[in-house]
Amino acid sequence: MTRDGHIQAHEPDAPSGDGLEMEVEALRARYRAERDKRMRSEGNSQYRAPTGDFAHFVEDPYADASFRREPVTDRVDVAIVGGGFAGLLAGAHLRMAGIEDVWLIEKAGDFGGTWYWN
Repeated sequence: MTRDGHIQAHEPDAPSGDGLEMEVEALRARYRAERDKRMRSEGNSQYRAPTGDFAHFVEDPYADASFRREPVTDRVDVAIVGGGFAGLLAGAHLRMAGIEDVWLIEKAGDFGGTWYWN
């Protein structure tokens, strides 16, 4: 970062001052503007419920429908919602960083995300 708050991006072996500087606040403003284009005030209600011919997509065909257990009320340092690739990787990196009390929470019958469902 330069003295005036700019981030200088360059290849490790490239000389500095190669013209690839960017203003952090300008970049943040650009990302906020892009995000705001995609945000909708109705939130999840913008989506249609999968009914009729599509109702089966809500069900997990691999899980035992009769499985039941008591709710878990343990306290943990980190809870990761979603056991797909990103959740598994986040959990692995947290453990490598020395954080032992990590839970991955997945709604499907097993972990794997796309691998599980397909």
